[in-house]
Amino acid sequence: PVDSMKVIVGMKKLPTPMIASVMYYITYNPYWNAPDHLVREQIARKTLAGGMKYFRGKMGYQVMADWTADSATIPAESVDWKAVQAGKTHVRIRQDPGPENFMGILKFPFPNPEDIYLHDTPAKGHFNDANRAQSNGCIRLEDAKRFGRWLLGGREPTPPGAEPEIQVQLQQPVPIYVTYITAQPTPQGLTFLKDEYGWDQPGAAQMGAAEMAASRVPRD
Repeated sequence: PVDSMKVIVGMKKLPTPMIASVMYYITYNPYWNAPDHLVREQIARKTLAGGMKYFRGKMGYQVMADWTADSATIPAESVDWKAVQAGKTHVRIRQDPGPENFMGILKFPFPNPEDIYLHDTPAKGHFNDANRAQSNGCIRLEDAKRFGRWLLGGREPTPPGAEPEIQVQLQQPVPIYVTYITAQPTPQGLTFLKDEYGWDQPGAAQMGAAEMAASRVPRD
């Protein structure tokens, strides 16, 4: 091992899958697209309670017209937020880059069926929590800059500009393996950790291995 750090992974109802893939680039100043359940359960509820003052506040939210990469924005006042909270209307909410962005300043994407990626986070305090299964499936890194520095061969991962979603290709592709291991060696012998997702149950390992095989990306 050349390094290790704490991570925050998917909560029990939204587990981080096992993945085998390859990373080709990193993204500076990323957008964050809010998952549909968070739009319903949090953003719509807080917008109804706080009005446009909340929506246009420090969080930097935008309502997008569709789910395409070059989507236009639409006025937040045009949205029926009660219907959104009830799940009758679905809208795409994008968060602009900035200090409150849930992606932080760095995102590390790699091809996989569930669009899982590694990323920075502004909420550093949660890395001290005993249970760090708190995300919506993606993996938050304790020190994204240190990881970026390793990927870039020692260069500081400094954004080359202020524009959103700046992609910088790595000098060479990096294999990525996301796995699930609840047994670890210690000086006192083998120790078993909490089986957070229940994947140690009979048959669950085979299902997880099949998921990993299905996610494999051909390497050049």
